Amino acid sequence: MSEEQVQEPRAPYAATAEAEFEEPTIERLQVQFPPYFDRFLEERDRRLSSELDRLEAAIEHNGAEIGGLLREMDRRFAEAKEERDALRAEMDRRFAEAREERGRRFAEAKEERDALRAEMDRRFAEAREERKALRAEMRAQFRWTMGLLFPLVAGMLAIIIRVFLVGTF
Repeated sequence: MSEEQVQEPRAPYAATAEAEFEEPTIERLQVQFPPYFDRFLEERDRRLSSELDRLEAAIEHNGAEIGGLLREMDRRFAEAKEERDALRAEMDRRFAEAREERGRRFAEAKEERDALRAEMDRRFAEAREERKALRAEMRAQFRWTMGLLFPLVAGMLAIIIRVFLVGTF
C-alpha cells in the first residue's frame, strides 16, 4: 500500500515579497483522491448493504410476528365472540325460564287467591246461615220465654190491680 502525500497545488508560503503569484490552473485545482478511497467506498457500500439486509430481515421478522399477532388476535376475538354469544344464549334461556317461573307463580298465586276467596265466601255464607239460625232460635226462645212469663206477668198485674183498686185480695 503506497500512500501519496497530498500537497498543496501551489508553493508554500514565502515571507518575501519576491514570491510570484501563480494563476491556478484546472489541472492543479483537481482533487486527487488517495488510493485507499475506493476501498473506503467499497467498505461503506458493504456496511450499508449489510445494515440494509439486517433491517430487511428485522422488518420481515417483525412482519411475521405482526401477522402471528393478528392471527392470534383474530382467534381470540372469535373465541370472545363465541363466548359472548354463548353467554347471551344462556342469559336469554335464563330470562325465559324466569318469565315462565314468574308466570307459573303468578298463576299459582291467582289460583291460591281464588281458592282463599272462595273459602272466605263459603265461611261468610256459613256464618250468615248460623246467624240466621241463631236469630231464629233466639226469637223462638224469646217467644217461649214470653209465653211462659205472660201468664205470670198477667197474674201479677191482676193482683196489683185488685190490691190497689179493689182493696182486698
